[in-house]
Amino acid sequence: MPRSTSFAFFCLFLASWPALAKEITIHGFVTDVKSPTNFEIDDYKVTRDNTRSVELEQVGDKTLGSFKPEDIRVGTELEIKGEYDEASGHLRAKSIKVFLADTQTVNRTALLEQIPSLTKDGLGWQGEIRADGQRITVTPTTSIELRPNKSEKKTSGTANEEPASLRLSSVDELNLDTFLHYEGTRQGDGSIKAQKIEFYHGEVESGEAKLWKHFDPKVKDPDYSGFVPGELKMHWKTYKILPNHEAQEYVAKLGESLIPAHQKDLAADDPLKIPFRFYLVQDKSFNAVTYPNGVVVVHSGVFDALQNEAQLAFVLSHEISHAVEKHAWEEHQYHRTELMALRVGGAFVPLGGALASNMLASGIQNQYARSLENQADRVGLEWMLAAGYDIREAPASWKAVSMAKGERPENPFWDSHDNHTTRRSYLMAELRNNYSGVDYSKLKVDSEEFHHVANIVKNVEGGKKNVAPKTEEQIPSH
Repeated sequence: MPRSTSFAFFCLFLASWPALAKEITIHGFVTDVKSPTNFEIDDYKVTRDNTRSVELEQVGDKTLGSFKPEDIRVGTELEIKGEYDEASGHLRAKSIKVFLADTQTVNRTALLEQIPSLTKDGLGWQGEIRADGQRITVTPTTSIELRPNKSEKKTSGTANEEPASLRLSSVDELNLDTFLHYEGTRQGDGSIKAQKIEFYHGEVESGEAKLWKHFDPKVKDPDYSGFVPGELKMHWKTYKILPNHEAQEYVAKLGESLIPAHQKDLAADDPLKIPFRFYLVQDKSFNAVTYPNGVVVVHSGVFDALQNEAQLAFVLSHEISHAVEKHAWEEHQYHRTELMALRVGGAFVPLGGALASNMLASGIQNQYARSLENQADRVGLEWMLAAGYDIREAPASWKAVSMAKGERPENPFWDSHDNHTTRRSYLMAELRNNYSGVDYSKLKVDSEEFHHVANIVKNVEGGKKNVAPKTEEQIPSH
């Protein structure tokens, strides 16, 4: 994964800037552009003075290219230092750092969302691919190949040879279990123009199968009548299962509705079928986590922060995507490659302990893991919309989490105000770039069940066993 390419340009202050403005640093994605000197990142109204020429700062050995302040558009990732007037929401930029990797230039792997709309003539392939929550455009200059996976190589007797990619001869060679690795550049309309695409059919490698087994859950069901929590043991972590059958069924039913149709429709004995299981556990912190074998754990604290069912649907769809997109396995392989490179370079790095902390798809704070979280957001939006939920509630969920008072989560992805601003602005930019034509009038925001279960959770945490019957009054007006 390439390191972030960044630039810095510095701006002058206006003499009239309020004396009470405070110095802050924010990191986020542009959500609206009024002009090259006036744009927004979430609730921050950013202005910069263009009276000075742009100064570029090179990071590492990367070529800076020709990025200019005029190139800032919705979705551009920025870090801004400046003086902030809280009353007006205006941020006067003193310096701006622009990150291009994974936003302007992309190098990613994702599962196909639908069979590509591609045609081929004498010049090459052209058309569009929907994957990764993105519109990927293919032109005759795009290099497209089909790489055999390990099982296919073994069948052909070339298992010990380097992978030999072949030119894609027909779209019929692709299915919804196909992954693609693509490289390209984001265009002004939010689409990605691909320079290179490599398809390969999905499989469960032996190492991944062992990873699934490593996190095989040991479950002791709650005593619902006795109001005694159950136990969910996930290797080194043990959770207390909330002892209310109605609440457990609600979370499981909502989670099942968000699993992508193709994955849900796979035969039970298909090795690619992920046996998703959803558990609501007693923990007042806001958190949700997915294990590679489809075990999704939701903390009861989410009901203290989230405001409606669509927001919970986003949290669940984000977590489900980690399993479907094989993030735990991808990150395992990524870190193994990096650690092996260190060994080749002469450094001694024990693989076992270093990799153990990277098994989970969520919660690793590095550039590669951040890219996976971005993908989980993008793909989660797709599945949330497919299930009929208002995707505008996805960024709204981050607002709700940032305003909630409660215990801090163990997962850094769901933690910190700065991260909330970054994640919220990322989703807002995705909505602007990829969902401008959505008709929101028929999409679902809330349900009576959500507020009924939130009441159940509140009573359980307060030590009460009985919950009043659900009523329409439990749904707040919008």
